[in-house]
Amino acid sequence: ADKGSRVQRGDAKRFMRLVAMSVQIGGALLHHGALLPHTLVERVPHRERLVLSFILEFLECSRLPAQLLVNGGYVRDMLLQKQPDDLDVSLCLRKCEPGVTVTTIMDSLPAFALARPDLAVSDVQITTILSDASKDKNVDTAKMFLSAGEPPVKVEVDVMPTIGDEHYDDVNRVPVRDVRGTPEQDALRRDLTIGAMLLQVEHGAALPLRDGAAAAADALTWTLLDYYGGLEDIRDGVLRSPYPNRQPLKQVWSEVLRSPEEQLLASQLGIVPVVDAADSAAEAKMLQRVWWVKVLRDDPVRVLRALRFSAKLGFTLHEDFWWAVPFALTSLQTKVAGARKYTELVKLCKTGRSSLASFVELAFGRALPAAEALPYGCLAPALFGGADSMGVAQFLSPSMVADTTSYDHARLCEAAEALPADLGEEELLGAFLASAVLL
Repeated sequence: ADKGSRVQRGDAKRFMRLVAMSVQIGGALLHHGALLPHTLVERVPHRERLVLSFILEFLECSRLPAQLLVNGGYVRDMLLQKQPDDLDVSLCLRKCEPGVTVTTIMDSLPAFALARPDLAVSDVQITTILSDASKDKNVDTAKMFLSAGEPPVKVEVDVMPTIGDEHYDDVNRVPVRDVRGTPEQDALRRDLTIGAMLLQVEHGAALPLRDGAAAAADALTWTLLDYYGGLEDIRDGVLRSPYPNRQPLKQVWSEVLRSPEEQLLASQLGIVPVVDAADSAAEAKMLQRVWWVKVLRDDPVRVLRALRFSAKLGFTLHEDFWWAVPFALTSLQTKVAGARKYTELVKLCKTGRSSLASFVELAFGRALPAAEALPYGCLAPALFGGADSMGVAQFLSPSMVADTTSYDHARLCEAAEALPADLGEEELLGAFLASAVLL
């Protein structure tokens, strides 16, 4: 009983700390556990609210104790007061029977839509496209297309369970996952705090049977779950990874940095398993640095994603990012397929020339720490190039960017202004890359 009381008191203290981290957004003071104000909720398209209300009604009618959570970039964009798109939802199935999965729930939705036309979802199509590796590693995901509203318009939704522990291997980039994780565990596996916030969606006062689908959709409640300081990072314009702030540094260090090569590199970078026990700020800083090593090493394309978001949003990359990058350099250059890098680069090009210029400056002009211990001194050789569909690899030679001090951002911006206005994404990227190397 005493142990249970201590746990409850600890959880209560942590909740109060999270609540204390309040941030003013959209005319309201937001914090972990707060309800989103109408000024933010009204940005959600009505048909997407109908879809969420429809899923909730199915869970309630089926007596499934699952939480419905909106996640990722959708939540980030709402809090940045932008129009959200790409609706991604997670289902927390921890309290459900073992046989209940995302797949079993999704398979039941088409018939439920036919039986309940009053919910304003007239058709549900399920597509689950998984590689053999994904099937073997317990990845349970689905993509839905729901015809919602009047007249019916298709709404695309990606659905996943909340993920607990996940482990990557060297063979492919599909992790082994625990699909009965908590929302907090699911948030921890994200690469950036601004994309690690969740919205728990529930039916409000109006019920579909009584007031109709539209009223129920408009009365949904949206509770913000921010376990790792995403709100503060949005306010401050900072990009950083979540980290397990309740675990001892020494334990996390030993779990993340396992090989002798990684431990040697950590030593060269000053990433140590023990700091002054009385200095909680130093412990938090080192935990942040060590965990970001894991985040980037597990999926090196996250390095490129972080740079893209920094350039796109005008956010500053947290200093600890650069100390974690060396652990992902070799894999980013040689193991990440060129197609994955290309996808991220095209997304960046679509955000405009100013964002692309900021990205190029980070890639070519930012020196990496402890460069003498690394194969090259900046990120560019790892970012550009990779294996094509035939397995042929081509890379930007490190000798072309040997000295970051030779990069001239002012001249690159001048060259960018002289480029034709009608260049496509590939042409634009090629022109910026050539300018960075040759000017």
